[in-house]
Amino acid sequence: MSRRHPVTVGLAIAEGDLRDEVRAALQLPDVRIVLEQNTPIDSVALKRLSLDLVLIDAIPAGTSLESELKRIKTASPETLVAVVHRFPDAELMLEAMRAGTDDFVTTPIEKGVRSALDRVAAQCAQRGESSRAPGKVVGVVAAKGGCGATTVACHLASEFQRVTQHDILLADLDLESGLVAFVMQAKTPYGLMDALRNVYRLDSSLWQKMVWNARPRLDVMPCQPGLLPSESEIPQFREVFRLIRSMYGWVIADLGRPLSPITLALLEDLDELLLVATPSIMALYQAKQFLKETMALGYPRQRMHLILNRVPKRSEISTSDVESSLGLPVYAELSEHVAVEAAYTEGKLLSPESELGKQFTDLALRTAGVRVEKAKGWGSLFGAKVPAPGFLRS
Repeated sequence: MSRRHPVTVGLAIAEGDLRDEVRAALQLPDVRIVLEQNTPIDSVALKRLSLDLVLIDAIPAGTSLESELKRIKTASPETLVAVVHRFPDAELMLEAMRAGTDDFVTTPIEKGVRSALDRVAAQCAQRGESSRAPGKVVGVVAAKGGCGATTVACHLASEFQRVTQHDILLADLDLESGLVAFVMQAKTPYGLMDALRNVYRLDSSLWQKMVWNARPRLDVMPCQPGLLPSESEIPQFREVFRLIRSMYGWVIADLGRPLSPITLALLEDLDELLLVATPSIMALYQAKQFLKETMALGYPRQRMHLILNRVPKRSEISTSDVESSLGLPVYAELSEHVAVEAAYTEGKLLSPESELGKQFTDLALRTAGVRVEKAKGWGSLFGAKVPAPGFLRS
């Protein structure tokens, strides 16, 4: 990557041979080594020099890596920090990334150093360029457990990648189940909590190292099930999403259960909210409760869309009953299909050519505004109806 102005660098590496190797990799016309020593750079020097890049030992003497990284970032927030270790060590690399490093340089040293320099150049360019229009966020939430919100979110993201020209992110915000990684076969050690806990230094370069690229223009950010944010961390999800929206045309967020703390924190940032329910008494009752609570919080009714999932060939509840009771039109219907489980067993999504695959395509086209289609009513599919349950008539 071309660098337009000199990059100022500081070295704090104890091992002489390793320091020499790093120094040799830095011998470039547009790089200036301002400070070089075998002990940590003190905070006063960090503030005074305003270095672009500091390279430090993976195991600093007298302190923990996390403490050293926090100290450097506190003294000079704009400085990028690269941890240097001669031998590839996956556990140490993961520890360093979680502790707050911007890069991890290992053998071959020259290649790793050049990558860190390119990262500095990218950050400088990012500061200078005007920000792009933010992308749109579509939240997918289940009326109750087992309604298939994850299936809808994964297939919707896949179809957005096929039918639009935008970069797409599928983000798993269901921190209790975390099924997106399984469905999408995402192989990354990182998750949403890693991004959250590194929000103070999160940029597009670090983000790309965390996500799983499922296919061109489709990234997946999974979560670690059971690793829940503290109460003080929940508001920081909005900061993460501000960065995400600047990088993607569309973000599909699997929100999991209704009105979780994360959903509440992000509600204002959701451009569209897809409520997934099955045509069962319990699911529709809980969908009705969710709608009441969400509307009471001020979320616009026109941005809320009801998705009926696993619709059987015959149903005892009519579309008009559902729409009248919930006060919301049925946005889309997805048929009951055993092929979903078969596809998951093979580690795949449904084919777009399958019956249900075509319905997901129609849903993506409509949500993306590529084509608007009038949804078919249950009445045209299921024949005669029986009276709706009492709660639907209320």
